[in-house]
Amino acid sequence: MKRIPLKDTERYTIERFKQCKKTERHLAWLKSRKAGVGGSDMSTILGLNAFKTPYELWLEKTGRVEPEDISDKWAVIKGNALENELRKRFRANHPEMLVTDGTDKQFIMRAKPYLRASLDGILQGEDGSFGILEIKTASGRRAGDWRDEDGNLRIPPYYLAQVEFYALVTGWKWGYVYAAIGDDEPVEIPFEADVEDMAAIDKAAADFWHFVTTGTPPQLTGGDVQKAFPEPTPDIVDESDDDDLYDLLARYESATGMLNDMKSAQKELQEQIILRIGSHTGIKCGNLQATYKPTTRKEYTVKATTYRKFTFKSIEERSNNHGSNRTAGARPSDGRNDAEEKPPDADEEKLAAHRQRGRQQHQPRPPLPDVRQRHQQTPKLAECSPQACSPAS
Repeated sequence: MKRIPLKDTERYTIERFKQCKKTERHLAWLKSRKAGVGGSDMSTILGLNAFKTPYELWLEKTGRVEPEDISDKWAVIKGNALENELRKRFRANHPEMLVTDGTDKQFIMRAKPYLRASLDGILQGEDGSFGILEIKTASGRRAGDWRDEDGNLRIPPYYLAQVEFYALVTGWKWGYVYAAIGDDEPVEIPFEADVEDMAAIDKAAADFWHFVTTGTPPQLTGGDVQKAFPEPTPDIVDESDDDDLYDLLARYESATGMLNDMKSAQKELQEQIILRIGSHTGIKCGNLQATYKPTTRKEYTVKATTYRKFTFKSIEERSNNHGSNRTAGARPSDGRNDAEEKPPDADEEKLAAHRQRGRQQHQPRPPLPDVRQRHQQTPKLAECSPQACSPAS
């Protein structure tokens, strides 16, 4: 197969990192990454990153804080060490494609230069079309993220957002995620670019970059308040006229009471089970098992830190002028049976909301190249259920 050289197109320009040493290329990439939004940022922007919030990312992009140096983390060291070997393995498994290293390049979208894609690998199909290769090394503890409810392989939503972002920037319609999960053999998952997902990602990235360029922080999560206001004023604000706030506090009080009751019941049941275990290590009944094993706690020293602590208490009865029919912990009834109510899936709502905001009129998707037609399509971003998500921005 004849290799087609990569060139700038009407859609993107290519920034090439020509540094000889990998560490120098990485530093150049980090510098360029600060000038825009990258694929690895999208899970955070969409609220799918369990380890970083949009506000924390905004602090980094605006230069208010330096990104944490994670180069010495074992997961990062392992991923970097295996990346080239995984790329070689994928190449050997697909002689019908040309597979090249993409880490020395960054694709910058002409219409929106803040959108920047850095690919692990670049694929060229038999028909001459280009595709995306994303390489991942994942902990065995998160193996469940890579399976749907029926046990079929899927791309976790936080990685699906990344590769859909790459498709948005490059205009390429297909690709693979090649992942080493735990100690198992690597798996490959093909994907097709989805116009609705890309529209949602485009809208979310534009909104976030507007926050960056205007210096306006995105909506905070509860975990962000400590960083945004580390030294609060000493006053306690009286907002007794705010019925919505009162309802929020009353619902919290009710939930706290139910949780305490459940913890108390759990403790009583645990004591009864421990008594049944007695001199044994554990007991089992059917498919249920309980153990009570000796455990040694290692000695450690906790460094002194200052942090904000949340407390809640009921200080007095509320005036009859503010909802005399409501008592602390009560919530208005809407005629439904509370026992039948189920909380909505926050992750599903979050993804659906992003897709709805980004939905526009689109042309039909062109057919995939032959090299992709034998594979099943990866589910859409909004059809996935991530195992762990941070609150939506």
